[in-house]
Amino acid sequence: MNKLWQHIVVLIIRALQNYGPHEVEVIGRKYLTSKDVFNPKYFRTSEFMARHICVTPEDEVLDIGTGSGILAIVAGFKARRVLAVDINPEAVRIAQKNIKRHGLESTVRVIEGDLFSSLPSGSIFDVILINPPYLEGIPQDNLGLALYDPAKSLIKRFFKEASHYLKPDGFVQMAYSSIAEPERVLRIANELGWRFQTLAESKELFETYIIWKLTPDRGK
Repeated sequence: MNKLWQHIVVLIIRALQNYGPHEVEVIGRKYLTSKDVFNPKYFRTSEFMARHICVTPEDEVLDIGTGSGILAIVAGFKARRVLAVDINPEAVRIAQKNIKRHGLESTVRVIEGDLFSSLPSGSIFDVILINPPYLEGIPQDNLGLALYDPAKSLIKRFFKEASHYLKPDGFVQMAYSSIAEPERVLRIANELGWRFQTLAESKELFETYIIWKLTPDRGK
């Protein structure tokens, strides 16, 4: 069922990306997007995550895979500083426009990069946000980078590296879906020295969206 549903999801996503509106409203704010940048309106993990972001006015936040910039922007209205990263240059361009549209240029910055590879030396954060790709498949284009994580390779890299960019009391906040083997993701995280708790769940028609808080086990 998961493979069939994932195939259906991809067909729907690509149709909406190609033919849907490229300006959308989410939680009372408008965002630009494009056919090559994941739409935060029609694919509910972005909105679900945005509604549950856990940051404080003192926090320095990293948003991995920012896409349209929605999570960085929502965090930017609360946190002291936000750095957003995306491997897709079109996403970086769109996120910059959305950051400017919402007047957050002094708080939120976006750079192009693959996970942590482009971060300034010595960067550490209170919170790392990630709404990762979770469908099984090989990325063939920029949009595919936002959809596919073959054999959970990105997730494995993320959990191998993320603890090096967290402050001692820092944590990761991650969104995921029941159609993409969430138990496997938690097993990977646990094997790499992470503990988790579930912050929120939302049951949809064919899947359940999940938000986890993950902290590194400093003893490992």
